[in-house]
Amino acid sequence: MLTKSKGVLIASALALAAAGGSVAVIRAASSGPENAASAGLPASIGSAVTARVPAGAGSADGTGSSGATGTGTAAGGNGQADSGLTGGTAAGGTAAGGTAAGGTAAGGTAASGQTRREPPLPASAGQGDRGPLPAGALPADGAVPGALASLRALAAARASTAALPHSPQLLAELAGSAGWAGNATPSAPSSAAAASRLAAAGDSATATPTVPAPAAVSAVSAASAGTSMPGLDVAAYQHPATSKDPNGVPIDWPQVAAAGYRFAAVKGTEGDYYVNPWAATDLAEAKAAGLDVAPYHFAIPNVSSGQEQAEFAVEYSGYAGGAQTLPLMLDIEYDPYVASDGTNECYGLSAPTMTAWISAFVATVRSLTGQSPVIYTTANWWDACTGSSTAFSADPMWVAAYGVDAPPLPSGWPGWSFWQYTSGGTVAGVDSPDTTDLDLFNPAAIGLIDPGTLASRPLARVFVPLDALGALVGEKLTWTATGLPPGVRVSSDGVLTGMITTPRSSLGAVTYPATVTATNAAGAHSTVAFSWEIAPSCLQSVTLGVCSQT
Repeated sequence: MLTKSKGVLIASALALAAAGGSVAVIRAASSGPENAASAGLPASIGSAVTARVPAGAGSADGTGSSGATGTGTAAGGNGQADSGLTGGTAAGGTAAGGTAAGGTAAGGTAASGQTRREPPLPASAGQGDRGPLPAGALPADGAVPGALASLRALAAARASTAALPHSPQLLAELAGSAGWAGNATPSAPSSAAAASRLAAAGDSATATPTVPAPAAVSAVSAASAGTSMPGLDVAAYQHPATSKDPNGVPIDWPQVAAAGYRFAAVKGTEGDYYVNPWAATDLAEAKAAGLDVAPYHFAIPNVSSGQEQAEFAVEYSGYAGGAQTLPLMLDIEYDPYVASDGTNECYGLSAPTMTAWISAFVATVRSLTGQSPVIYTTANWWDACTGSSTAFSADPMWVAAYGVDAPPLPSGWPGWSFWQYTSGGTVAGVDSPDTTDLDLFNPAAIGLIDPGTLASRPLARVFVPLDALGALVGEKLTWTATGLPPGVRVSSDGVLTGMITTPRSSLGAVTYPATVTATNAAGAHSTVAFSWEIAPSCLQSVTLGVCSQT
């Protein structure tokens, strides 16, 4: 896909063959969205402190009643949940862009079609240096160099909390009855304490658990252990300062991968004032170790608009469509700054205002990246602060819940794609024992990998393997495609193959808006839209008929 790339074409098919790319918008057929519950996940430990199962959740087929802020159908209404970027409205239907969110301006048709908005944040926004920022470019408090003094001051005042992966309230809840072992200051645990915790957890470079099982959470059952895909999420907190590493201990991502983890979410940004100084390094090194990654934005809805924070997140979080990058995640949860901003867990916003804020964020991310963002939240926060809105079920759900056999879901989502089930994990290679967030990818979901924007020469023979997280855990998928260049088809095993028959022309490049859909045996499906440019020449060529990055 083309997003803030300034014309750069994402290639190479060799990288795609290694299961790179962005996980596409997760959708559903008659069985409902790909967000689908599965059995045999972490067993119940303690009470379900994070949420209740909401009553009257939206219907599974995306045709339920309108959300709190919308005047149209629920997300995906009128069968448009799977329209992706081929004409459907933002957030999968008109409800997410309804009147409270400003109609088409906030959600409406802004994200439809194949057009990507490319311009970075204007200098007048006062955010400072243009992104993305390279590793080492940020001060410890995460303020963007050159930003307005007020934003730098806010980043400095909130530095210790912004370094956490989530709000202190949620971290405490996810830790369960034992309580969260961390604090709001990212300092190193004593070497003795760390050693004892690591020893107790059996943590070593050679340990390769199928699904990690910290003390607060039981292991996944044997029946599902072979199909569950473990992951983790990290922030600056996972880089404590020590005498040996006064700027923070790096994460040993090869060791994380060797321990069996397959994906990682990395906190990239918060509000409109903070960028995780470790985000660029963690994203790059996690990818190099073979993990799929998702940068995420911690929303602070009472400091700026949803559109502004979406632009800030795409600019600075480290998001880059292409190899091994999942969609940008929106982390929307308890206000961690209630004591200083004088509001409440909903940031002082009414339910309609909150839903409008989320709608604007979702629509802007779709416009900038071509994908719906993943939404991370808990059921009780969502229902309390959005009025149980059902307008966003077209967006993949990353639900946080501890102590249950199956996580309670926010209104509107019949199932989940990712589940964060503890904040009390210990992970080989991560120097935050007992305080690392652990997650699972739903083995019933698909998680189609987006190949990014492709480019080829006329008459080239192409061979571009597609992949999906679901296929990696053994799902049998069927594939369909539309809009591919003439002569190219998708094979039964998910390979874009053939010889491009578009003739050489003096008229220049031709771009084909392509769509690929993968469907599993249960009828759930996942769709990705991307562009494929056929040009008379490329600066260089690589194997498999795809032009190299320029």
